Amino acid sequence: MADIAIIGGGPGGLTAGIALARRGVRSTVFERDCHPDRMPRFNPDRSYPIDITGHGLRAVRHIDAVDHFDAQMIPFRGIRHGRRLIDPWAEPGWIGSRGDIMRALMCVVEERHGDLIDFVYGSDVRLLDVHAGEVAGRRFDLVVGADGAGSAVRAAMQEQVEGFTVEASAVPNYGLLLELDHVGEELDKHYLNGLAVNPLVLAAVVLDESQPDGVRWVCVIGVNKPISFTSPDQATRWLRRNCPRVFDLTSEQAIAKFSRRECVHLGHGLTCSRLHGGRAVLLGDAAAAFPPVGQGGNAALESAIVLDQCLASGPLDTVGARFEAAWKPEADAISWIGGQVRYQNPWMFVRTIIASAFGVNIASQAKSSTRSYAQVQRAARRLGPLWAS
Repeated sequence: MADIAIIGGGPGGLTAGIALARRGVRSTVFERDCHPDRMPRFNPDRSYPIDITGHGLRAVRHIDAVDHFDAQMIPFRGIRHGRRLIDPWAEPGWIGSRGDIMRALMCVVEERHGDLIDFVYGSDVRLLDVHAGEVAGRRFDLVVGADGAGSAVRAAMQEQVEGFTVEASAVPNYGLLLELDHVGEELDKHYLNGLAVNPLVLAAVVLDESQPDGVRWVCVIGVNKPISFTSPDQATRWLRRNCPRVFDLTSEQAIAKFSRRECVHLGHGLTCSRLHGGRAVLLGDAAAAFPPVGQGGNAALESAIVLDQCLASGPLDTVGARFEAAWKPEADAISWIGGQVRYQNPWMFVRTIIASAFGVNIASQAKSSTRSYAQVQRAARRLGPLWAS
């Protein structure tokens, strides 16, 4: 039986642990934070709602967790703009925060697999030998890097694995969060609700037990350069010019908080030359971080079950190569898709309209439960210079 270390107890790491445990394989999860139940569900300064749809749905089904996601998250039904449904979602899907996803997965762990998944909380792993499989002085047969965009496992691979390189990229996408505390019945919590196109403004819910109806509404405002405000009055004027719809949904107090928030650069990307080295493999954002297109959580979950399928299909000493062959084309494709989305870019809107006329909408089709990310990328590139970059 393999002894496997999973560095990072986020959605990808937990999914990997559950998938392994279903086959009787023990793992140890090293997580720098505390138990998800003691962590806030949502960081109002830097987080945003996540929808789990096609690729994530595959993973949720693989680990038999549909009922747990039903219990811990809000059912997702698509994207609306105003009162118009522009992108329906008919299959099972959910919307919520990263904390909501982790709570759903921890329920699966604690109900079914607590005897096979060990947790080391408060463990900021920095000492790694990827060739020996050594983590904090203990040797493992496989080290799974599921520790996000700032991955310590990836950093160790850069230092220790010959020929392993990481290419950074960036697009001018920035985001700022505004809480909507007067929504009432104006918006439907089962949808991503579009409030404006330029800048891109999407409103959605996360679970929050402190609220009377159990949910908190937030909207993410996407712009093409950093913005900041010297006062709530200045923020109010900016919102009135760019997204007047929010004034029906929020309060002066929420706008005052909005005016003090940091504008976050969402356009960072990372591409690895390979996804394994020595006894280590990389999942999720550790393997390929990309600008948000609604697929970060979905890709992390799916990469975990691809690794599990590779572990189940052959010997442990070749699992890294098999996982890379299966997942790197997908990681590269979703990174490419993420890099095509540019906030407040007129050409982005024009080519989206033209491509949609030819049956190619990369943001929508990336959600598919029946098409791979690589298939979506190939379909887009067949349109020639429209998606040539």
